[in-house]
Amino acid sequence: MTVAFSPGHITCFFHPVDSEGILKTGSRGVGIRISGGTEVSVDERSDSRIVTSIDGKIVSAPVTENVVSQIAPGRGYDIEFINDLPVSQGFGMSASGAISVALALCHMNDVPLQEAYKFAHIAEVEGGGGLGDVSAISCKGHQPVRVKPGIPPFGEIVDTGIRFERLTLAVLGSKLKTSSVLSDIDVRRRMIGYADAAITEFVANPSKDLLYSHSRSFSRTCGLESSEVESALNLLSEYGNAGMCMLGHSIFTDLGQEEVREILGEETEVYSCSSTDVMPFIRKV
Repeated sequence: MTVAFSPGHITCFFHPVDSEGILKTGSRGVGIRISGGTEVSVDERSDSRIVTSIDGKIVSAPVTENVVSQIAPGRGYDIEFINDLPVSQGFGMSASGAISVALALCHMNDVPLQEAYKFAHIAEVEGGGGLGDVSAISCKGHQPVRVKPGIPPFGEIVDTGIRFERLTLAVLGSKLKTSSVLSDIDVRRRMIGYADAAITEFVANPSKDLLYSHSRSFSRTCGLESSEVESALNLLSEYGNAGMCMLGHSIFTDLGQEEVREILGEETEVYSCSSTDVMPFIRKV
């Protein structure tokens, strides 16, 4: 059995980019690599079945199957996920899971470990998941900016050096599929219209204040905030900084867990994390 771990990633503002070739397709955007992520255990089977489970429950996992088909076609594996954070809420769990699976399989099949990012990126894009989380996670830094879309060496990611010692994440609604949002042509147009210039401005003079400011303006301008997210951001902004996670019914803030619960209600689903420069790694064999 091989066990691998990858941190997650929050996108704060971005715009999708369709290019010729899947390795050049992705997004430009500003985000935060977060300490919460995904641990994956991979064990080879004697048959060709791919059995994927989360916390012991067998699930359908087309992105995982895509990763396996790229690295070890025709081989069977038992693959168990342990996510620190909910999926489909803008925390990069799909990407961190894809990277962890790819990393474990590369290790087991004598494939260079750096190739794991390429396999995970392809699976994410083809599966309609995140367009930039894999490339952002591949950058060793706390606060990556995807200045050029795609996976390196086609894409380009820079680290601003900004760190977030404390982040609280709050889930405020049901799961949100990235593909369902990005299929809206009007939404994509608004994203490009706002984020293209905002990313350039941020890279020129990065700061926490500017990140939070652009994050909130982006979600408002693009019409991405649900009523619950909008209400939560309005309340939290009276006490600290907060923004919407792309793309989820969720928010990130520099306020503490207890403060968030006091402001939004004790029943609010909250998680604590920080930014991180830890790279995905093989935990044990």
